[in-house]
Amino acid sequence: MKSIRLKLVFMYLSLVFIVLILTGTIIIVATETREKNQAKEELRQCAVYIDEQVIEQYDSRYYRESLVNLASISSSLKNVSGNILDGKGNTIASSSVKEKEELPKYTSAAIISALNGTDKFTDNDTVPGRDGEAVRMLSYAYPISDDKGNVEYVVFVTMNAEQLYSSLAKTVQTLVASMVVALLFTAVLGVLFASTITAPIALLTKKAKLMAKGRLEQKVPVKGNDEIGQLTKSFNIMARELAKSVTEMEEQRNKLEIVLMNMTDGVMAFDERGKLIHINRAAYDLIDIDEVNISLKWLLEKLGIDLTGIATNTIFEKVLENIDNGKYVSAAFIPYALKNKMSGIIVVLHDITKHRQLDNMRQEFVANVSHEIGTPLTTIKGYAELLLDGAIEDESVAKDFLKEINEAADRMRLLRDDLLDLSRFDMNVNKLNKEEVDLVEITKGCVRQNKIVAEKKKQKIVFEPPEKEMIIYADVGRVNQVITNIMSNAMKYSDEGTQITLKLEEKITTYDLSVIDRGIGMPEEAVERIFDRFYRVDKARSRAMGGNGLGLAIAKEIMTGHNGAIDVYSELDKGTTMVLRFPKNDMITFDEDFIKDLKESKDK
Repeated sequence: MKSIRLKLVFMYLSLVFIVLILTGTIIIVATETREKNQAKEELRQCAVYIDEQVIEQYDSRYYRESLVNLASISSSLKNVSGNILDGKGNTIASSSVKEKEELPKYTSAAIISALNGTDKFTDNDTVPGRDGEAVRMLSYAYPISDDKGNVEYVVFVTMNAEQLYSSLAKTVQTLVASMVVALLFTAVLGVLFASTITAPIALLTKKAKLMAKGRLEQKVPVKGNDEIGQLTKSFNIMARELAKSVTEMEEQRNKLEIVLMNMTDGVMAFDERGKLIHINRAAYDLIDIDEVNISLKWLLEKLGIDLTGIATNTIFEKVLENIDNGKYVSAAFIPYALKNKMSGIIVVLHDITKHRQLDNMRQEFVANVSHEIGTPLTTIKGYAELLLDGAIEDESVAKDFLKEINEAADRMRLLRDDLLDLSRFDMNVNKLNKEEVDLVEITKGCVRQNKIVAEKKKQKIVFEPPEKEMIIYADVGRVNQVITNIMSNAMKYSDEGTQITLKLEEKITTYDLSVIDRGIGMPEEAVERIFDRFYRVDKARSRAMGGNGLGLAIAKEIMTGHNGAIDVYSELDKGTTMVLRFPKNDMITFDEDFIKDLKESKDK
């Protein structure tokens, strides 16, 4: 019986049934007892009446034989049969026997008790009826003693009990019928009563199941202030708070998920069985994972790491160098515990490739600076020693030596100036004095400045200036420095008799200045590195021409400061095209100090 409604109805019916059974039993027993007591009293009165009207009178006036005429004087007794027995239990008179009929013999327990001097009532005597069936009788025996206390006569009266028992049977039938009707009404009322209790509980159960399926926004109507009503109120409060808590947890989980998925560091989480439970996008990229089923064992074997004996609250770190995708990755393995029990391991992967590259660049930078400074220092040191050794006495030789020393010092000064310039750009302290200028005029000036150098190498600079002005917001000196550097490189790495072409074009958002040469060009791998500091495509030729590998790096910093860009297109042995892209004056981006000053003036 799984339904609480059926349980309540069954309990209610059982209780009512027990009450009805007990009540009916008490009523039947009480009725039977009352009827029997009433019959007993009636029989006792009849016995006393027979004693007074028959035995006392006839015994004192007539002979003993006159007692046989009992029927003639007991006609007033209704439904009662009177009998007189002698002291030995023999019937000497009976109202139910006609004349000349044989007197009946009785063996009732009441007679035996009366012969012993005690009146007795019995309700279980039976006599044969007219149809041969036994008839139940109510009997009462009344003893009559002489002066000596000896039982002389016994008045034995009987009454047919069938009517009594028939009445009791009808009473029982009435009670059973009433019980059945009462149980039917009780069942109906029980169902209705149980429904008042189980219907809200069933509704709460239905709503709870919906909540278990994830539909947390549930509300049950409150129909009373009883225990069920209070339970319903508590359920509504719980549903509201649970929905609120789950929403907050979802928001936090989504935020955490977004943070983890957009982290540059890779994050992987494994449970206590080594099964992957979380991984973000960066982890796939950092260790080049393309497997679907990833486990901790697989990862450790792939990375060649042994975590045997690692304890909680400890961090195991290892730098993975040149893994599958050529990156340098720092891997941290962090075990976590719940209730002092190892619950899993979190793996955090950090890309340190840039740091390694930066370290390498720093080392290379120091080496390059040392090398660049070492060459002029060696020259200065060598010629100075020669002068000290006596070459100073020869005026012509001394002048040549001093000239070489001066040129070496100029190279060191130029290197120092370039390094300081780059340092200022790195620290954002190299301010640009920007103003509205015409890019066409700046380009014309650079062409004029470099025409003499080009003529010495029998090279030709071709530039057809556009008729329209091209106004930009720029530092004239710095822009001139960039264009001159690009043109100087074009002339350096082009043979005699070649042509250097400059072309100015207007684009949608920029003015593009292209410097085109037909020189030695560059290989594809060099194009991506020419803006690195101290990088040279042809180191021997660059040094011979006085280059230090910093010019293009400075040029790129200057163009970045102007919100512009330099694009390189080159093919080995076919030439190079350098394109300087300057933003138009109406597309400029002001520096932070200018914007700050503008806001302060507006607030005032």
